[in-house]
Amino acid sequence: MEDRNAVQDLMEAKLVAIFRGVPAEKAADVAKALKEGGVKFFEVCLNQSSRDIKGEFQKQFEAVKQVVGEDGYVGAGTVLTVEQVDFVKEMGGEMIVSPCTDENIIRRAKELGMVCIPGAMTPTEVHNAYVAGADVVKMYVVEEPHYIQMLKGPLGHIPLQITCNVSTETIPEFLKAGVKAFGTKAMLPDALVNAGDYAGIKEKAQKFVEAIKKAS
Repeated sequence: MEDRNAVQDLMEAKLVAIFRGVPAEKAADVAKALKEGGVKFFEVCLNQSSRDIKGEFQKQFEAVKQVVGEDGYVGAGTVLTVEQVDFVKEMGGEMIVSPCTDENIIRRAKELGMVCIPGAMTPTEVHNAYVAGADVVKMYVVEEPHYIQMLKGPLGHIPLQITCNVSTETIPEFLKAGVKAFGTKAMLPDALVNAGDYAGIKEKAQKFVEAIKKAS
C-alpha cells in the first residue's frame, strides 16, 4: 500500500498497543486478538535488560509483523540508540518510540522515513523534540489532563501522545485536554497473556477502540 500515511492514520486511530513482556511464542496470537479488536498500531519494545536485545526483539517483531501485514503498522519501543533505529528499519519497522528525547534518534528515524515518537516531560523537551523532527511527542509520565491543558496553551501545534493512566475511563478526559494519541499495555495485561485468553484481549481492545471513537 504505497499511499499509506502512517502519521495521518495514527491521528485517526489514536491508539498504539505496547508489546512489553509478551513471550515470543504468544506474540502472534496476542497480535491477532488485538487486530481483530480493531488495533492498527503495534509497538514491540526492545528489552534493554536482555542479554540478547536484538534476538529477543526479532522473534517478537517477526511474529507480530506477519499477523498485522499491511492492515496496520508495526514499530519498536524503548529505542535508545541510532544503531537500534537502523536495526528496526532493517527488520521492516515503520515506527520508532523512545522514552526520552534524543535528537540523534529522531533525525535518523526521519532520514529512514519512519514515524518517530520520542518521550518528553518538560516544555523544553517537547519543543526540542518537535523541532528535531518528531511526528508526535510522547508525554512519558502524565497522570492527569491538567498538565496537558497547560502545555497545549503555548505548544498547541505539537501533537502529544500519553502512555500513563490510559484507560477507557480516562480517554475522554485526555482527548478533551488535547491529547492526540495513546500508547498502552492495558489491552494486554499479564494475566490474560499468561492464561492465553485471547478472547479477553480482543474484548479489551474493542473497548479501547470504542472509547476513542465515542470521545473523538
